[in-house]
Amino acid sequence: MVTEKLSIDLREAYDIINKSNLVIFKWTLSDDIPTEFVSESITIFGYQPEDFYDEGELKDYWSFVYPEDRDRVKNELYQARLKVTTSYKNQYRIITKRGDVRWVEEWVIHERDEVGNLLHEKGILRDITESVIISERLKSSEARYKELFDNASAFIFTINDRDQITSSNKSFSQLLGIEIENQTDLVNIKTYFSAPFVVDLANERFYDYCVSRIDEKIEVAFLLPNGYIMFIELSNRVIKHPQKKDEIQLVGTDVTEKKFAEEKIKYLSTHDPLTGLNNRLSFDEKLNELEAKGEKGVCIIVGDINGLKMVNDAFGHRYGDQLLVAISEILVNIFEDEDFISRLSGDEFAILTKKRDIPKWIRKIDDACKALDRFPFIVDISLGFAIKRDAHQTLDNLFREADHSMYRSKLRRSRRIKLDMIESLKKQLELNAIETAYHSRRMTKIALDFGRYIGLNDINMEELSLAVSVHDIGMVSIDKALLDKPGKLTESEFNEVKKHAEIGYHLLVATPTLANVGEYVLSHHENFDGTGYPQGLKGNEIPYIARIIAIVDSYESMTRERVYHGAIGHDKALKELERLAGKRYDPKIVSAFLAYYEQLKL
Repeated sequence: MVTEKLSIDLREAYDIINKSNLVIFKWTLSDDIPTEFVSESITIFGYQPEDFYDEGELKDYWSFVYPEDRDRVKNELYQARLKVTTSYKNQYRIITKRGDVRWVEEWVIHERDEVGNLLHEKGILRDITESVIISERLKSSEARYKELFDNASAFIFTINDRDQITSSNKSFSQLLGIEIENQTDLVNIKTYFSAPFVVDLANERFYDYCVSRIDEKIEVAFLLPNGYIMFIELSNRVIKHPQKKDEIQLVGTDVTEKKFAEEKIKYLSTHDPLTGLNNRLSFDEKLNELEAKGEKGVCIIVGDINGLKMVNDAFGHRYGDQLLVAISEILVNIFEDEDFISRLSGDEFAILTKKRDIPKWIRKIDDACKALDRFPFIVDISLGFAIKRDAHQTLDNLFREADHSMYRSKLRRSRRIKLDMIESLKKQLELNAIETAYHSRRMTKIALDFGRYIGLNDINMEELSLAVSVHDIGMVSIDKALLDKPGKLTESEFNEVKKHAEIGYHLLVATPTLANVGEYVLSHHENFDGTGYPQGLKGNEIPYIARIIAIVDSYESMTRERVYHGAIGHDKALKELERLAGKRYDPKIVSAFLAYYEQLKL
């Protein structure tokens, strides 16, 4: 019964093997018939057991082995026999009946006699093709990952719980100039942090810092070997290891430019981009800060540049910007770091200070402005101040008090400064074009003599005199090369020169008492028939004084040598005025002008 049961058990086991991907072999040591037995499960490769016996096509077992693997498998087998092993494993490829190539794992058991001589070789062959394919894919995937890891532009590295760098890709290694060859060469990541960040982590491991911020971006400033600082934004994750302590893997990107851009935006939000001074926003924040602290003895000085609009109109905004920068430099040089200097608006500045004897500091500002000699006009700024003496007074009220003080100063000196500036501009124009000075003086004499002849009242005579003396003041902003150019101007050059009428107007109307004079200057190139510039006025739309100036200006120009034409003489000039009467000039004024010169002959 026992024998019968054992036979049944063996048969069941054999059936199970035949239905699996396992093949049982028993080999002899004979070269003629190396296979003594093979299980029926060999059919998984398309063969029958008989194929390996007697005259079967695979009676030489090595024909079953893939040609490129035969020598290796033979050599390993012979070595195992010589080593007196009882078993060994091997992997190689075989050729199926259909000619396909499959991978198998062979587990060989050596039967030996008492002295170790080999009697038989038994073994199990298992089809591992799918496992090998998966393994090869995994290796390929790992290789691709390693290549991506090494060549990624991102910075990738891992640290242990002692903050040591345990691995890094090529980008990060080259960035810091490190090479990790073995675990004894590990360096602490904090070594490469810039000082401010090291201070933040003085009592904390970077490992713990990262663990507490797994879902957050971490920004770290690295001090590079070349001395530069690079800001790197890091994402991190915990890498679990079954046999050792966990590590942190970090992936970073260079955000230095972004960081600097953010810092620039932050700077520009609180500073004036032209002068570099604090702007109105930061000034108000500083007021609130001082208010919250209950600071006493605070003084606010407010300043407003006189004539900035005139400078912009006469010389352009770039010149005006240079004036603003010059004033800013004066304030920065006079005051100190603890003082808070701001540019509040276009031409207005403010200083928060705790200095005493404020009039002394205001005199220093005035003296520094007067000492500026790079501008063709007087540089002047109206200043006012207020000191907080009452603990209950708000700084907003203090600022308004300082602002009113400044405006009182401006009212006292603004008209004088603007008139001085106009005089300075006239002198500058005369320096740029000497013949302009001669032209203006001759025009003034002719105009006043003619004005008296036609019976202008004292007010009109004063306005005529002033308008003639400044009628070309707008020329101060025209390129000197155009003013001195011999011959005819091109259309674009002439259009540039024509701007002087409007520029002169803006310069003059900045002073309310000169508003009428500004209108005359604006209109003295208008033609009676409406073909002039800049507004195309005609007839009586043109101010009367401007119509006189147009005639006097033309007469003086025609009777004097200019760089762009010769003089035509008194008589021809009068005939030209008569010819253009009703077109360019007011015919009634032309008649009076001719009569004026006619009576001079008597």
